[in-house]
Amino acid sequence: MKIGNIFTKIVLFGIIIFSNCFCIASRKDSACNIYNIQEKWCNTISKNYNEPFCITNFNNNDFDASDVNYAKTCLIPALVNKLSQPKFNKISTKDIIEQYCKTLLWESNNWRIYFSKPSSQTDSWDWQQTFDSHQSLFVYALCSSFNESWSTPFIDWKPTILQSFKWDIAELLKLNQKSDWKDSCSLNQDYWLSNCDMSIYVSKIYAWIMSDLFKIKYAQIFHVNKSENFEAEKEKKALDFINGYYQIDYKKYEDFENEYPKTATILASNQKYYKDVLDSLKIIDNSNLADIAKESECPTTWNMTGINFISCALHSSQGEKISLSPSFLTLLYNEILHYRLFFSYYENLAKSTQESDTKILESKISDFKQYFNIQMEATKQTQHDFEDLSMTYPLHIRILLNTEKAENFRNTSLSKIITSFYSLSEKLQNVQIPNS
Repeated sequence: MKIGNIFTKIVLFGIIIFSNCFCIASRKDSACNIYNIQEKWCNTISKNYNEPFCITNFNNNDFDASDVNYAKTCLIPALVNKLSQPKFNKISTKDIIEQYCKTLLWESNNWRIYFSKPSSQTDSWDWQQTFDSHQSLFVYALCSSFNESWSTPFIDWKPTILQSFKWDIAELLKLNQKSDWKDSCSLNQDYWLSNCDMSIYVSKIYAWIMSDLFKIKYAQIFHVNKSENFEAEKEKKALDFINGYYQIDYKKYEDFENEYPKTATILASNQKYYKDVLDSLKIIDNSNLADIAKESECPTTWNMTGINFISCALHSSQGEKISLSPSFLTLLYNEILHYRLFFSYYENLAKSTQESDTKILESKISDFKQYFNIQMEATKQTQHDFEDLSMTYPLHIRILLNTEKAENFRNTSLSKIITSFYSLSEKLQNVQIPNS
């Protein structure tokens, strides 16, 4: 729990810094240009933008390696800056989405890894604690939800991370907004998305991503990694739970069930419940992610990105006695970070519109802000509840095991000798003391 709290504080500190930096109006087109860093040098230290870096020396032109620090000590992110200076005379909702997606996903000299921790085991980076726009489910879900003639115009290429989703996202989440006999959020029916209310559209995507992520992680506490083939594997899942948490080496489920029939029934019932929870997942393809995590075996060096990162962040904690793992926290806060980024960007655009559009946009932003604040509180509370359950449920089952063992001893062994104790007590009783 201490590890999770420390890591959470670090992440929140980074997000606070990010939120403040985002609002600075003097941002230029790229992080390198902001500090007059030569593009060639900026490209070199990042190895063609394939490794994370952050600049710590802003005040002089001494481009020494110590100014880079490879994120060992720097928490000030070299941020994406195109988003803070829209270049439109009259902004449209389509322009908002397109620039957000292109900036974060398409151009290598614009997207940034906001924070990264060097690996203690390799010379590379610990990707389970690296924040990156290319690792965000929210970004890909939003950018891929808009279809135009069976194509996704806001996704320039098809990365492996898209395998995390079920399709079609817009249909699954009922994102269409009907008005005047057409869908206001369809590029085929309203090309500029002028009447698409993003406060509803975007907050719904974030809500279902968070819902699915926590459903998967809750099931992990009970050693239920996917719902498929549950009946065939339910006895193995129960043994995995018992042997994993308590280091008990049961070879057969029958041995555990015969010794602790009540606890076995309760554990089986709880696992069945979370199997049903996984059946209710909306957009995340958990079965595929579970299979990928099993195949990759989630190595401890964690030089993993894309779909491997997502799958292992969700499934590597099973049996490790810590469900709030660094990788899951990174995944969780990466989604919050990019949701916050979109909200800040969208809110900032009200200043760039013509006055006739401002009132309409500001009313939508007001709704969006209310949804956003509610969702942040809900996310925080859900994380707190999840941590409580992950810490207390194994203790709950341990107490059930001990209680059932004590009851079994009382009923089978103690009953054979208790009569003798009562008889001996009567024989040794001082007959001169009257009974009361």
